[in-house]
Amino acid sequence: MSRSRCPYFILLALLALTMASSSASAASGTKRTKLKMAPNETAIYVANLHCKSCTKKISRKLYAVKGVVKVRTDLKANVAIVTPQKKKKLDPLALWSAAAASGFPAIKLVGPAGTYLPNPETKAAVKQANPTAN
Repeated sequence: MSRSRCPYFILLALLALTMASSSASAASGTKRTKLKMAPNETAIYVANLHCKSCTKKISRKLYAVKGVVKVRTDLKANVAIVTPQKKKKLDPLALWSAAAASGFPAIKLVGPAGTYLPNPETKAAVKQANPTAN
């Protein structure tokens, strides 16, 4: 029996191909997690969350912002998701400042108040214009 017709060799080849593609996508960071957020929540994307200690540090600063009742973090996505008190709106600039004070500067903030990105020169939050608004 030749190697090309043996089911064992075909199975090994498929397994090797599957393992190579999964490790390549993990190494390149192309696999993204889908964030589950309520409409009133705010996502703060930060740089370099390494471990649970990092997430605790940013959570402590975010809990200090007036109106925050819950903070959950995702290490893989480098994001903190903040839940406000019922019928309250969070100040996006206060959240941005809290992230910076924790040592993890925000690179993007997305929430009910809009999307904020850092000013390239000052690193302060700048609200992005809504391209669909007239």
